[in-house]
Order: sequence, then C-alpha cells, then structure tokens
Amino acid sequence: MYAPGGELDDPDDVALIRLPARLPDGQAARPAFVGERTVTYGELAGEVAALAAALAELGAVPGDRVAVWTDKQPRYAGAVLAALRAGCAYVPLDGRQPPDRVGTILADAEPAVVFTDRARLGPLAGAGLPASVRAVVLVDPDPDPDPDPDAGPDAGPAGTAPERGTAPVPVPVRTWDALTALTALTDRTAGHTAGRDDLAALLYTSGSTGTPKGVRITYRNLAAFIRWARAEFALGPGDVLANHASFNFDLSTFDLFAGLSSGAAVWIVPDDRTRDVAALAAGVREHGVTVWYSVPSVLNLLTVSGALTPATARTLRHVLFAGEVFPVPQLRALAALLPAGTSLYNLYGPTETNVCTYHRVRPGDLADDRPVPIGGPLPGARLTVTGEDGRPAEGPGAIGELVVEGDCVTPGYWRREAESAAAGHPLGRHATGDLVSREDGGLVYRGRRDRMVKLSGYRVELGEIEAAALRHPAVETAAAVVAGGDDPRIALYYTVRDGADAPGLLALKRHCARHLPPYMLPRTAVRLAELPHNANGKTDYRRLADEAADAAAAGRRPRALTGK
Repeated sequence: MYAPGGELDDPDDVALIRLPARLPDGQAARPAFVGERTVTYGELAGEVAALAAALAELGAVPGDRVAVWTDKQPRYAGAVLAALRAGCAYVPLDGRQPPDRVGTILADAEPAVVFTDRARLGPLAGAGLPASVRAVVLVDPDPDPDPDPDAGPDAGPAGTAPERGTAPVPVPVRTWDALTALTALTDRTAGHTAGRDDLAALLYTSGSTGTPKGVRITYRNLAAFIRWARAEFALGPGDVLANHASFNFDLSTFDLFAGLSSGAAVWIVPDDRTRDVAALAAGVREHGVTVWYSVPSVLNLLTVSGALTPATARTLRHVLFAGEVFPVPQLRALAALLPAGTSLYNLYGPTETNVCTYHRVRPGDLADDRPVPIGGPLPGARLTVTGEDGRPAEGPGAIGELVVEGDCVTPGYWRREAESAAAGHPLGRHATGDLVSREDGGLVYRGRRDRMVKLSGYRVELGEIEAAALRHPAVETAAAVVAGGDDPRIALYYTVRDGADAPGLLALKRHCARHLPPYMLPRTAVRLAELPHNANGKTDYRRLADEAADAAAAGRRPRALTGK
C-alpha cells in the first residue's frame, strides 16, 4: 500500500492488493468511500479485520472462495477485502443478475461463505446453495442494534433467522453488524500469508455453451496492472475515483485496488444510477471526481444528454475508457467538454489479461476518423500479432490475432483445464481472439475471430443467449446476432416447435431475463420457418447479421428470411 507520501510500505504483490492491517499515519481519518455515506479508512480497516476473522470462525480457510451478491455499496467492497484478508478468493456477482444464473455460478465456484442481503436470501435459497456453503452473511443493517460483543458468531443476533416470507436456508445466517462487533476476533487472521500466484478472484464471464465460466485471477495478475496504473496516473490521497463498473467486471479492479492502495477515495456508483446521467454528473461535481473509468457508451450518454458540462468536469484529471470501441466523433465531443489538461486513455484487454495495452489519446487521434489505437503493451506484457498460419503477421496494415504473454495473463479458467481458449495459459500466453493491425507503431483493434461480442463493455458469448432462448418450451432453434453500429443490439432469430404457440418479443425477453442479465436480452426477435444455412450446412450467421444490420440502419424491424 502507498503511505501518504506515495512510497510503497511493502512492494509485495499480496500486500499491494490487500488493505493493510496497520494504516500509515494520518490515513485512518481520510475517506476511503464517499457517496451517500462516507466511510473512513479507519472504519473500513476495522470492518475488514473483524469480517476476515469471522470468516475463519465460520469455517472459511485460505484457498476457499467467498461469493458476494448484493447491490453495489461500500459493504460489497468491504466483503471483497475481508475475503482477501482471510486468504480466500472473492467471487463477485452483479446484484442485477437473475437467481438462476447466480445459482449456476455458485454451484461451479463452490464458495465457503456467501455475502448477500435479505431481499435476495429467498431467491438464493430457491436457486439452491451448494454443499460447500457454510454460512450466509447478510449485509443489511442489523435489525438488532445491540449485539453482544463478547458472544461467539453462533450466538444471539448473529444467528438471526431470515425474515418471514423468505425460503428456508440450510446453513447458518449471520449479520454483518453482529460479526463486525466481534472485535475480540480481529487478530485471528493477522498471521496468514499468501503467495503471488495464489488465487485472488474468480470473475465469471459469458460461456459459449450457455454456462458462465470463471476466469482465475491471481495476485500477480492484479499487481501487474495496479502497479502500472498507480504510476501512470500518479494516484494519491488527493484523488477521487469513480467506481462505475460492476464489481464482477474487470474494470472495477482499477477503481478498488489502484484507488485504495494509493490512499485515494472511491465513489461507488449505485446500481440504479449507472445510467442516470443527472446522478452521475452530480456525483462527479459533488465528490470532486478526479479519475473516471467506464465503457465508452456511458461517457457518450453523459455527453449527448448535456449532463456533463465543462463546469461539472473541472476536477477530472484522467478519463479512461475500455471494453468497446469509442467512435471518434463521440470521443471528440467528449474531449471538447474536458479541461485542457485532462488526459484521455484507451485501455484494452480481455478478462484473461485484464488491461494489457494502453494508448493516451493524442490531438491527432481526434482529428482523424480512423479508430483510436489500443496502443502498446503495459510493462511486462509481450504482444504478438499472428496470421492464420500461426506465424507473425508482417507488413504495414497486416491483420492478425493478438497474442499476449507476461504476468498479466491469468492461469486459465476455474475447473476447465481442457478449455481451448486457455491452452497457452500454463505458459503465460493468451490468444485473445481479437484481430488487430499495427499502425504508426501501435495496435488498432479490427474485430473478433469468433462470435464473442462486447455490449455496454461486457463480454458476451452469443451462444449463451441462444442457450437461454432454447430453454423456452416453444423454441426449437435459435440464433443470436448483433447489429446497430454505434448502438449495438441483440437480434434473436428463432423457430418454433410443431404445435406450439409462438412467443413474441416480450414473452421471450421475460423468459430470457430469468437466465441472463439485462444487457444480454434481445432487442428484436424474428420467428422463422427455418434458420438459414450456409454451404457447409451450418447456421448462416453472416446472413442473419447482415439483415439485422440493414434493419437497424433503416430503422425497421428485421424481417423473416428463407431457410436457404
């Protein structure tokens, strides 16, 4: 962690990511989180220490996983930090994810403890808890404000049962306030050590088979990015970072770990305000945000709405974007609203590498209509552009697949050792599936080799959307494509089983919402007598995508196609 003067008190990868047990002089009184309620570093450190000790009392041991499924708030971040202090890996779940998908992830991750809230307790039990779960911790304010600080974690209000009306939970239910009141336990995990290659997090991404897969993130992986970020952006106690991304999105690792390890304050943007432009602009102004990091679509929303003004943006030192292409006209409009000294950065990297390249936007980039480069490698990352023959793609403008090597490359996927996408991970090598070219010494993104797409900054496997649609009893076959240019959208084409009533768009969206997060729901749905096929007998996705794109450009609904 950084001391107030900006010097590292411990250069170790593990210490860089964990909140220190002892804070530097003067840091305890400074804000760690700002927003509706300010949480100081001293308050955060006390909660993290007590929760980490309580996790051990609840049976969690180093190497276990701890899942968090609740709304974005300081207590979410506190649960993450407590899991790391206890030597466990955190498994972050978006609070808006449907219970069925959460149940699938929990069954795969097999966490020892789950942090959630009373509103989600019933659905959580209904989705089914894996046998690995030893306890559920509720993050809501404790209904009993006077827990006995001398009682063990199994006594009194710490064992409060779920509220009336919730499904029974087959494990002990504890409360946050009762556990953090057990100050006598706060030194129980102080001696635990971990290695830089130990698991720190499991970030679940969309899976092509319809099942989410967990990307294993180590302390080494996180530290490779965080060290660079703190130095590149000169982060310190005077900064305020806006945490816009969900905690299950790799963008959030910058906000949480680069921010707190620098002694900066972090504004955790609540889930219900992530696209509320008035609330976002007000937060930037009221909290004096100095560093913003989000997907481009949110920044464009702030720009075109008029919510972001030069007066609102006056405190911003750096504006970072990642996760999807930022059209230059939109980026140009944003730049016009920012102070003259504010830097713009394009950051790139799949979850399997976190950020591995970066590019600081230059005036010439804004004067050109070509895509902004994704730039060059972070320190320690090595980049290769390979052609279809597996050899380096040489020559100006040559397009090939980007392959990344170095400490940023994760060990692979959780319990999916045979996953082809991670075949090179044991050797520290990841083939991204992204097509790039080299121009003017930097890399330019050219698209995907497969059918994985980016929507609102999230990586989405179209196969998972198809798998969800196919769970509808009336749907026989399904194909999902993306169209829309600056406003990408999912178009679903489907056929219906013989004798079944055809579901419409609303019915399909309601059905898919039980299995998918909101950003993965189809915007249009077209029933076909038969899906079109190419010469190889496979679904002709290109034809479907072309029709969906034409429809989006013309402002009409996609039309039905013949099956040939």
